[in-house]
Amino acid sequence: MIKEKFYRIMESICPASLAEEWDNSGIQINTMYREVNRILVSLEITTDVIAEAESQEADMIVTHHPLLFTPAASIDNNDITGNFINRLISSGISVYSCHTNFDRMEGGNNDYLGEVIGLTDIEPFEREVPFCRKGVTPFEISFSELTHQIADRLEISERHFRMCGDPGRSICTVGWCTGAGAEFLQDAYEEGCDLYITGDLKYHDAQKARELDLCVLDAGHYATEKIFVDNMSEILSRKTNCEILKSKIDINPFL
Repeated sequence: MIKEKFYRIMESICPASLAEEWDNSGIQINTMYREVNRILVSLEITTDVIAEAESQEADMIVTHHPLLFTPAASIDNNDITGNFINRLISSGISVYSCHTNFDRMEGGNNDYLGEVIGLTDIEPFEREVPFCRKGVTPFEISFSELTHQIADRLEISERHFRMCGDPGRSICTVGWCTGAGAEFLQDAYEEGCDLYITGDLKYHDAQKARELDLCVLDAGHYATEKIFVDNMSEILSRKTNCEILKSKIDINPFL
């Protein structure tokens, strides 16, 4: 596929207009090669992901987290990002990222997370919070039981989870924001959620949730966003004629 056509397809899937102002979704590296044939889908760029792309002879990596968040003052091979850029260009591998626009879009990370963990009647928050979704449990279930189910569905150990609230509380309405969404705790409470799921919860966030009597599951940034690989791979398989490769690298930095 001609690369320019691929870029147009990516823009049709998740328009740049949906991205936050501070974000840098879109083309990260555009090498001199005109065609895209093998695409590796990964949550983000790491040394191991680059090695994987090289071994699989991929000419494009599509990520959720951008390689470049801010303009680079210089490209220094002694710097981690600079080394990544040099190696990718040397290997002829382009990079395209879909970040906050993929979080917000219909069928993106947040819609998909609800499906993965087994919720129904998934819809956006009524309070016009574009990242958040809510849904209901298909049967009566406790906070602790639902946590076990989520760990199983996300294929991640519960040792990475942190819970705030009564483990025995009956959960019906669940709200969530993939990645880091602690800023939407109040919105989840006002939406009538029994449980709010996100990642990167801080001490004072947990104290606020406790005062609101809102159960919160900090499932981790990685666990709530690693679903990007399956979701984006399926979309690209439908939208392009390229060979789509799912990254097999576990990039979770926590033991």
